[in-house]
Parts: sequence; structure tokens; C-alpha cells
Amino acid sequence: MMKTLIIYKSVHKMNTAKIAEVMALVMNADIAKVEDVRPEVLAKYDLIGFGSGIYASKLHKKIFKFIRKMLRTDKKVFIFCTSGSGEFKKKELITEMLTLKGCTIIGEFYCPGEFSPFGFNMDKKGHPDENDLERARVFAKILLENRQEPLRSATMEDKQHKK
Repeated sequence: MMKTLIIYKSVHKMNTAKIAEVMALVMNADIAKVEDVRPEVLAKYDLIGFGSGIYASKLHKKIFKFIRKMLRTDKKVFIFCTSGSGEFKKKELITEMLTLKGCTIIGEFYCPGEFSPFGFNMDKKGHPDENDLERARVFAKILLENRQEPLRSATMEDKQHKK
């Protein structure tokens, strides 16, 4: 079995923490807030997950800071996020950083997350919901099956069109 670590940053409604926790249960993974882990510990893991809410179209700055401190490695990684806007416009920033560090991205997972400043984004109220959590469980299970081709979950936009 792959030894897995899930590193995340969750701020406002703890949406990303909920996703990280269900994935960790399925994968029997260690889980840590980004500020509580040092890059040196990655050496003992086969698979690393990086997750965050989306802030100004990108992952939290502490995730980027952590990756910058990482040594070059050939680890398999996956990324996941929750977003109140339903968008992850600057995904290439994280994928490029991880690739330059020598990592292979084997999966991506996105889901809505409740964040309603001043009453905006009310359509995301209650997310991640049980359906989102179940999609996260399925995603984690598929990652464990060690698929050879990269795995991409249905994006938030795809999910909204299915309603």
C-alpha cells in the first residue's frame, strides 16, 4: 500500500479540511495542515496530496511557500481544492511548480465550497455537501488503485451542468 500524506490549508469555513479528512480516511493517509509539516518529511511518503481553498484564483500562499522549500523529488502527487467562485483559473501555477520540483501529478479534484461574502455565491451554500464528500471518497479510492493515467475529477462547472 502507498504511504500517503495529505497537506492542506483551510481557512474560512473549513471546506478543504472536510475534503482532506474524507480522502485521508479512504487512503489511510497521514494528514497535516501545511503550517504543521516540514518539507523533509516528504521523503518517507510515496504519494503526497496538496489541497487548499481558492484565493484570488489560486491555492493558498502557504501551499506555494511549502512547495518552494521542497527539495527536488520524484514523488507522485495530487492536488485538490474547494472554491466559492467555482473556478480555479490559475491551476498552471501549482502544476508548473510541482513539475519543476520533479513531481508527477496523478490526480486533480475540485468541488464547490461555501464562501458567501456579502451574500454572493449563495449557490455554493452548504458545500461541500454529502455528494461532494462522496466524490472525494471515490477519487481517493481510484488514486489508491494506482492508475497509470492522470485522474481528473469532474470540475465544478461539469457538475453544475449535470443538475
